[in-house]
Amino acid sequence: MRRFLRHRNFRGRDIRTLPLPGGRQSGEQWVRERYPTELRAIRRRQGVYLIVVTDADTHSTAVRRAQLDAACDEKETRRRDDNEPVLVIVPRRNIETWLAFLGGMTVDEDTKYRKLKREGDCVAQADALFRMCHEVQRLDEGAPPSLREACEEYPKLQR
Repeated sequence: MRRFLRHRNFRGRDIRTLPLPGGRQSGEQWVRERYPTELRAIRRRQGVYLIVVTDADTHSTAVRRAQLDAACDEKETRRRDDNEPVLVIVPRRNIETWLAFLGGMTVDEDTKYRKLKREGDCVAQADALFRMCHEVQRLDEGAPPSLREACEEYPKLQR
């Protein structure tokens, strides 16, 4: 994600990443519980984006998005509006599916793909995604549907 954002002229100091806490809680649960708080926070600031990345796992992307909306309802937080600087990125099954596709593999969204050893191992994939979403403005043939959805969020990034 960082490399992709750097292509859009976001620098290291422009990006604040909230690390997942260790322990037994799932990353998806942590993101879902944090989402209303972060949504309220960005509404108080100009020129700030919220980029939420959460795996769909075995659910559909629609189910995962509905869970985020339900978390907002539960915390009495207004749901995300389409015109807000909030991008919700939901890889299905997980981000490794996208990385495998961007690395040249034929993929489906039901297979579990291998994690990369280091975050820096996905430089070529981030560059390929930027090329497709920004420069060409079209994903290559065979792109996973959840990646297509994510690229529809991309125009919100104005920089």
